[in-house]
Amino acid sequence: MKYLKSFFILFFFIQLNSQPVNTGHAEVSLIKGSFENNSLMIGIKMDMQENWHTYWKNPGDSGGPIKVNWGYKDNDIKISEIFWPAPELIPYPPLMTYGYEDFVIFPFEVTSSKISIDEIDIEAEIDFLICADICVPEKAYIKTTIGDIGEDFKLNEWLKKVPQTTLPTIIKSNEDFLNIRFSFNEEIKNIYFYIDQQGIVLHSGEQILIKEENNWLLKVPFEKNLQSENPINGVISINNDHYLISSETKTSNIQTTETNNLQTLQVRSKDNSSESLQITFLQALIFAFIGGLILNLMPCVFPIISLKILSFVSIGKESKIKIRKHALSFCTGVLISFLLIGLTIVLLKEAGSFIGWGFQLQSPIIVAILAMIMFAIGIILLTDIDIGSSLTRLGGVGSSSLSGSFLTGVLAVIVASPCTAPFMGAALGYALIQPSGTTLPVFASLGFGFAFPYLILSIYPNLISSLPKPGNWMVTLKQFFAFPMFATSLWLIWIFSLQTDTDLLINLLINLLLISLLFWMLTIFKSKVFKLLTWVMIILVVVLQGLKLSNYESYKDENNNSSFKVENNSQYIEWETGIEESLKLDNQAYLINFTAAWCITCQANDKIALSRPKIKEYMKENNIKYIVADWTNKNQSILKALESYNRNGVPLYIFWKPGMSGSEILPAILTEQILLDTFENDIITD
Repeated sequence: MKYLKSFFILFFFIQLNSQPVNTGHAEVSLIKGSFENNSLMIGIKMDMQENWHTYWKNPGDSGGPIKVNWGYKDNDIKISEIFWPAPELIPYPPLMTYGYEDFVIFPFEVTSSKISIDEIDIEAEIDFLICADICVPEKAYIKTTIGDIGEDFKLNEWLKKVPQTTLPTIIKSNEDFLNIRFSFNEEIKNIYFYIDQQGIVLHSGEQILIKEENNWLLKVPFEKNLQSENPINGVISINNDHYLISSETKTSNIQTTETNNLQTLQVRSKDNSSESLQITFLQALIFAFIGGLILNLMPCVFPIISLKILSFVSIGKESKIKIRKHALSFCTGVLISFLLIGLTIVLLKEAGSFIGWGFQLQSPIIVAILAMIMFAIGIILLTDIDIGSSLTRLGGVGSSSLSGSFLTGVLAVIVASPCTAPFMGAALGYALIQPSGTTLPVFASLGFGFAFPYLILSIYPNLISSLPKPGNWMVTLKQFFAFPMFATSLWLIWIFSLQTDTDLLINLLINLLLISLLFWMLTIFKSKVFKLLTWVMIILVVVLQGLKLSNYESYKDENNNSSFKVENNSQYIEWETGIEESLKLDNQAYLINFTAAWCITCQANDKIALSRPKIKEYMKENNIKYIVADWTNKNQSILKALESYNRNGVPLYIFWKPGMSGSEILPAILTEQILLDTFENDIITD
């Protein structure tokens, strides 16, 4: 009878296949993902009784972590240590413990040199402590083949809970506290530091968060005035997002890695980080100036700049003082606009929000209004409508209004935002992770570079004389410039169609029709009263369009998948949070395209390089996954991903393949040759 009893106890806790083992207070089973690139993720799933919990690698004031002994006779496979998901606080006054309540999956990685591992036998001897009001040591023994382990999508969910991003910190200690300093752009609502090591900090002690001028300080109390000279490692939870921190991490050269055999999850290399993090303030100013200067040559601002040049030609015979005033007025409009954009970003960042370069074109309201303005300017240029020195003239031919030149500068900056010129990315990325006192000078330098050609004109107004003399050709050229305006309006309408729905698109088109009708009425009416009423009606159409869109809230939804089809390159994967880490874990080469419909540079790169048959064929033959992150609408997840690469705008191109120490950031302007040189830098191994 004694042996029979032992037999039943043993049978209760041992399972000879992958079905759940009931250990008394939990059901324990093995699950798996898919086997790709000689790697398979498996997990120990523990479905515990309600309000029961088990522990993290550092259990806190009491408890103990799970221990797993794997058995397998095949030497062709290896099983990693646990990839620890971020824990949760489990208070048991006066104690504080760290672990997982009700449910947890502990992931492991199985690597093999074999093509198929389904027939390989494995066994797992699992010892763990499970607690509620009492603690019970329990055990499960599972013996099965890998092929018999069931697949479970929840494994990927728990893999995402494994911290993978390293937060740059400065960790120092005094007599009573471990002091952790770090930078964080958002308002911190909740925070906690889970230390890897036991016996160093007081787990039940209050962790004090202090906001300093440019950083945050978290003070973690030591246990009994104990100080440790050993490295401090752990996980810091901020607003329910989890980051790795280490006292050994150098803040000037951060590598995003996962500990415990997660070297394959490297996200950034030292070389890539240095592109943005190691440039000096002076270099950022120079890069911003050069980027602003090049911005004049980008297609975004051609229609507006061409009008301004035509305006300067028309006043070529005027006094030098008048030419100088118009040039300076235009420059002032440019500089003030760039400073306002920089100030807006700084204020939103201080308020706990964050936006990127080109953020205004993520708003359908602004896109619709700009489409109507461009359409109206096109009609004005194509007709003989005289609008005097009103705001809508915006520096047109023959304008004697300085406000017109000023507003032309403002409009040029607004429509320049879809473009990112070379050097701009690194400069803006640097500016937006620095204190406010550094951010604004970089934006000022960007504006100064953009306005520099016209500033030279204000200093040397005689340069106007080198341009052709005014004549009838200007009328023809003025009418020709109407068509780039119409083209810009069509482009903005296309963006609007991606951001909203069909009803709002039809509404915008009807309003454009009304605007054209009202402008026609301006050419018919002779009475000033009727003309004034017509102008009021035009303004009313624009205002009503804005009010209608202000009630349209769905475009603010971050989960709005209004992605546009990448031209001639339909074989792509939509970006999602954690996809880089997942692909690296699978040893899969990839190219990520952070793009937006309103980004003209992005669209040009797609046409010139990314969609070329040679590139598509190369990527297919070499098994390079093409991933598209569409930032046409507001999306905080994509913005955070951009920030992780020290960027705040698009385009951004990220390439990685097995054998590389970290991801590579490609230039903002692409060609076929640049892509091929990047791909062929190293041999991709299957």
